[in-house]
Amino acid sequence: MALTPEQKELAKHRFERAETTLNEAIDEVSRRNFRLAVNRAYYSVFYAMRAFLVLLGSSNWSKNIFDVTLLRKSGIRVPKARVWWTM
Repeated sequence: MALTPEQKELAKHRFERAETTLNEAIDEVSRRNFRLAVNRAYYSVFYAMRAFLVLLGSSNWSKNIFDVTLLRKSGIRVPKARVWWTM
């Protein structure tokens, strides 16, 4: 499947945003601001996954990064995760 110029530009923008956000996370780790670093790292992955989905031909998906249904439908193996709650 060939991407349109608009899709290529959107994917590029989202990957750049992911990279910028990852650099913010690294900066926050060096400042020992771990809570913000985790937040920035999470959103870096979020933006990268949104870019990746554009490359797969779809950008219409839930904004919850843990909704992996579309990835599985695209043939990408996503392991099932167990959630452990602790008090």
